[in-house]
Amino acid sequence: MRNNKFKLVTCILIILSILLIDTRPNAFAASVTKAEYTMKKDKVTYKDNNGKVRGIVYFQYPVIKGEASAAKKINDLLKKESKAYMQDENAKSLKESAETAIVNNSFYSEEEQYYYKTVCKVTYNDNSIISLHMQNGWYAGGVYNQTDYGYTFDLKNGDKLELKDIVPGTPAAIKKSILAAAKNYLTSDNDFDKGAYDYIKSCKLKNYKFYLSKSKVYICFESYELGRGTGWDIFSIKR
Repeated sequence: MRNNKFKLVTCILIILSILLIDTRPNAFAASVTKAEYTMKKDKVTYKDNNGKVRGIVYFQYPVIKGEASAAKKINDLLKKESKAYMQDENAKSLKESAETAIVNNSFYSEEEQYYYKTVCKVTYNDNSIISLHMQNGWYAGGVYNQTDYGYTFDLKNGDKLELKDIVPGTPAAIKKSILAAAKNYLTSDNDFDKGAYDYIKSCKLKNYKFYLSKSKVYICFESYELGRGTGWDIFSIKR
C-alpha cells in the first residue's frame, strides 16, 4: 500500500514538472532578446575566357539560428526576398550586360567588374528586435546607383516592424520628426531643396525605408528618388 502511494506521488510530480517546463518554440522565443545568426550570400557569377569574374549578382542576408517559429518566419521571408532578387529584371539586365561586355571585351580595364549586389549589416540586435541595413548597388559600365533600405523584425513573433512600432509617439508626431530632420538635412548655406522636401512630405509613414541603431532611426532614399541625381540620401531621427 505504501509502495503504491509512493508511485502515485512520483507520477504526480513528473506530470507537474512537464506542465511547468514549456518547451514550445514560441515560449522560447518570448524570452529571446538577441538573435544568433550566420550570414548567407546567394550569388551567380559570369566569367570571361580566362576564368576571371566579370559580372556578379548576389544578395546577402542573415539566417537566424534556432528552432523557434519566429526565427523560421524571419528566415523564410529573407530567403524569399533573396530568390526574388536573384530573378528580377535588374539581375537579368546585369547578366545581359556582363555577357555582352565579355564577348566584345568592352570593359574599361582588366579589373573592371559589373555587379548587382546587396550587402547586409546588422545594425541593431537587442531588446527582442533585430534590424538590418541593406545596401544595394548597381554598376554595368555606366553610372553607379545605390539603394539603402532595411528590415526590422520582432524576435518574439517574427513580425516585420514599421516605424510606428519602434518610434515613440503618435504617427503624426513621428511624421513631424521625420519632416523636421528632412528640413535640416536638405538645408545647406541657406539653400533649401523644397522639391525633395515636398516629396518626403508626400510619403506615407508606412512607406519610408529605414533601419535602426541603438539610438537612431535612419530614413533612406535611393538614387534619383528625391530628384537630386545619382546620389542617395540618408538622414536620422531619434528613437
